Amino acid sequence: MRFGVYPLGVVGGPDGVVSGPPDDMNRVIAALTELRGDKAPVVPRMYVPWTGDDSAARLVAQVAGVPWDLVLCYRHETGDAAGFAEFVADVVRAHGDTLDSVQVTGEPNMGAMPFAADGAFPDVVPAMVLGVQAAAAARRDGQPVRIGIGLVPSEFEDSDFWSKVAACDAPAFASALDYAALDIYPDVFGGRVPLESVPDVVEGMVGRFRATLTEFGVPATTELRIGENGWPTGADRPEELQADVLEAVIRTCHRLEVGRWQLFALRDANSSGATPFHHFGVLRDDYSPKPAFHRLRMLIEELSD
Repeated sequence: MRFGVYPLGVVGGPDGVVSGPPDDMNRVIAALTELRGDKAPVVPRMYVPWTGDDSAARLVAQVAGVPWDLVLCYRHETGDAAGFAEFVADVVRAHGDTLDSVQVTGEPNMGAMPFAADGAFPDVVPAMVLGVQAAAAARRDGQPVRIGIGLVPSEFEDSDFWSKVAACDAPAFASALDYAALDIYPDVFGGRVPLESVPDVVEGMVGRFRATLTEFGVPATTELRIGENGWPTGADRPEELQADVLEAVIRTCHRLEVGRWQLFALRDANSSGATPFHHFGVLRDDYSPKPAFHRLRMLIEELSD
């Protein structure tokens, strides 16, 4: 199993973006190096919001030179699926030699959180379908970049999402995917879960996701990933339990042969903040480690490719 992490301190929550002290890239690099040890690199994950043609050139330049697991978010206020697909293709053509992955849209099946997910924006499903196909067509032979999508579990998704996918060119879309990622937050969203029940909850989420992908013609050989997973500390959420929950999720994903697990997030947005969205880090906002940082380092040493 490979590991990845969102390394920065800006987080989208239900009421808007939360942030705190500025990112210290030297400390980010040091933390990623420590997590890796002598294993494969921990892949950094980045989110780039596309809002229309005027943002495209700036965003394409922004992603240059780093082997990101890159999420190209669709945030067009009036809807422009074709324009987004062209932008996705431009990113792949320009940076497909260096990018690790391109995820086309972020959580397009959830419309309830417009500050954190793409599902609230018009024509998001055609944008996802056209974007995946455009990315696959733009990738040149030999380019390592992998093309995929990232969704929320079925219990949180919009009820008409998959019918909208079916109304698009679903077979061509399904065959163009290199991976499909699931964003899971057991014991965070959807109610509290006892630690001993976390593996069963994760297994259920992953199983339902695989079944849905199969129903829509995604080949069984397509890699399955966990695109996001995290657990905030704070009141009634002790730091040691964060380590235990993340370990339970990671070990379950490894047992289920998930290809990659990705942490959200490396550091707290703001360790003195008032909401759980300020406290998802395995580091505090001064980059001091919580117990989960050391636990994750151990798990990467044991389970990483």
